[in-house]
Amino acid sequence: MRQKGARWLRVIFVVFILFASPAGAGERINIIYPSISGLVLGLWVTKDAGIFDKHGLDVNLIYIQSASAVMQAMLGGEAPLVLSGGKPIVDIGLEGGDAVFIAGITTVPAFYVMAMPQIRSVEDLKGKPVGVTRFGSSSDFTMRVLLKKHGLEPVRDVPVIQVGGGMQGMAAALLMKAIFAAPFSPPTNLEVEKAGGHVLVDMAKAGIPFPHVSFVSTRFYIRNRRPIAMAAIRAYSEGVKRMVGDKAFSLQVLRKYTRSKDPEVLESTYKFALDYIIRVPYPTREGVAEIIKESKSPKAKDAKPEDFVDDSLVRELEESGFYR
Repeated sequence: MRQKGARWLRVIFVVFILFASPAGAGERINIIYPSISGLVLGLWVTKDAGIFDKHGLDVNLIYIQSASAVMQAMLGGEAPLVLSGGKPIVDIGLEGGDAVFIAGITTVPAFYVMAMPQIRSVEDLKGKPVGVTRFGSSSDFTMRVLLKKHGLEPVRDVPVIQVGGGMQGMAAALLMKAIFAAPFSPPTNLEVEKAGGHVLVDMAKAGIPFPHVSFVSTRFYIRNRRPIAMAAIRAYSEGVKRMVGDKAFSLQVLRKYTRSKDPEVLESTYKFALDYIIRVPYPTREGVAEIIKESKSPKAKDAKPEDFVDDSLVRELEESGFYR
């Protein structure tokens, strides 16, 4: 069944490439992103501003929500560059697979941990359940690491509840007091705020490293198609500069990809992007170390962050003066 699914995925990619890429364009590559989020704004701006074209790349942006399908496409060669959270990459590497962080997009947990008014500090959560979207997710990592930082042991001191229905489900659970805190991002954080919730911890300021979203590839691709990978990271970096400096265009791009016309939601999502997207996109070794530390794989005890990170593209750009 899994092999049949992989074959169908390859067929879908071939059809997409044939019909989406005009003849005579630049180097054709697919880049997959796994969520509709302000954290992808730099990538969207790079595409819609024509910056990939400027650097000789004909890029197809493809949205696939399934993390396993994204990894399968990358490892199968259909999409040499993908955006991904950190845990799948470490899991693949620990099993001997070829996956590597090449650039960072967001290097801390990109959430506002929110609570109802009676919770004024993380310590107030002792004995009270908190919510995560699913065990093993970025929200789960965020909640557990935050609790430990404040001297609370997840499960023993603070029950951790897997809430169905994504962030909307967590918002409903929080308002019904089935949970007392949970990590949120736009636009759901606005809904919680309007219902009386408040930001307990802004994770951008919590001092916890984490590869929340990164550019990921394989060492094989970086070794054999390095100029293409370099062009992509150079273009993306220019796109981030455009995102920061051209708010009107960025909001226009957000309207297109999020399909939202709500000015408040768009403003909040743009602020979220500015707060969390890093300008010089080094992947975070410290964040990878955190994932290794939390891994239950027996191979994790001998693993090092360098086993999963190749920051040579960003380093070469920085040493050339590109980011100045």
